Amino acid sequence: MRFPFLLRALIATASPMAVQAGPWIQDHKGIFTSASATLRQTAMGDWRHELNYYGEYGWSDHLTLGLDLHQNHRDSGHAMLFARLPLGRRNGSFPVAVSLSVGGAHWQGRWDGIYRVTLSAGHGFPTRTGSGWATIDATYERRAAAPDPLWKLDATLGFNRHGALSPMLQIETSKSPGQALSYAIIPSLRYRITAQKELVVGLERKQAANRSLGLRIALWHRF
Repeated sequence: MRFPFLLRALIATASPMAVQAGPWIQDHKGIFTSASATLRQTAMGDWRHELNYYGEYGWSDHLTLGLDLHQNHRDSGHAMLFARLPLGRRNGSFPVAVSLSVGGAHWQGRWDGIYRVTLSAGHGFPTRTGSGWATIDATYERRAAAPDPLWKLDATLGFNRHGALSPMLQIETSKSPGQALSYAIIPSLRYRITAQKELVVGLERKQAANRSLGLRIALWHRF
């Protein structure tokens, strides 16, 4: 991979899948996929599940294309295509990128159009036990069926250790005008299966319409 020193170190000292989404641009013909499932119990005692699939492909050294699929229990979900472009130097020490996503979203079987614009920034850094990375993603989302836009601000802090296990922390927030802030805090452990595969297991503490605690399991794969 043609990264500056810090990002090369970040990837070489642990898994090449540490950089998921965020501002980094895939190398030409590089492929990354993530499939995840979340099982949670709400404060009301109900059990709910979410399924996600994310994939991206390096169309060129300056364009990453991808697919984002999501299903929230039996109620809602979306299917979106996206394109990510670097702003400034590609995959520099402090990369910045913009992504445009378009597709459809449904609520109880009714589908409508949806689009997102995301501005992402990140940084890779060395640590005493390996390396790490941090990203922040600010998203404006608009759905045809919703009267107001949705604003999202997400952050990820990850560490790559020399052993098989590496920690990661994700914070996801969202808010619409006139609505309360929703957020999720997900501390996780990444287990390196092979040089191309990682298993990610995390606990999710979510505050939305209902408070819930969940278990999130994901498989990351780079081709």
